[in-house]
Amino acid sequence: MALGPEDFSTSVGGVPELDLLLTPNLSVLFAARAAGLLPLGFIGSIGEFSDTGIIREAAAHARRLGFAGALAIHPKQVAIFNEAFSPSPQELEWARRILAAEKDATAQGRGAFALDGKMVDAPVIRRA
Repeated sequence: MALGPEDFSTSVGGVPELDLLLTPNLSVLFAARAAGLLPLGFIGSIGEFSDTGIIREAAAHARRLGFAGALAIHPKQVAIFNEAFSPSPQELEWARRILAAEKDATAQGRGAFALDGKMVDAPVIRRA
């Protein structure tokens, strides 16, 4: 499920920028997650493909918000989106550590535990 940023912006008489697109994109994100659909998108113009820095920043921001991917309209975007929406080596290591610590905590009968000075419970374990 995705929002057409150019279509939406034009329909409300605006331009596809963060201020205009954040709320409708978050609405799509929340609706997609609630319906069990894959949320795709980033906050900005889908037509932007020449400035790879802008694309990379927008994709990283979208992932932090909870989007699972983005629609590409140009081959330059594909590698950037694949990288931005995939876990980094550091994130994979964090997840491995969480899951190992969760196994130990479960063996001790604990549903929540601390790791690196932070509480870890069911939502954090699911994210891992």
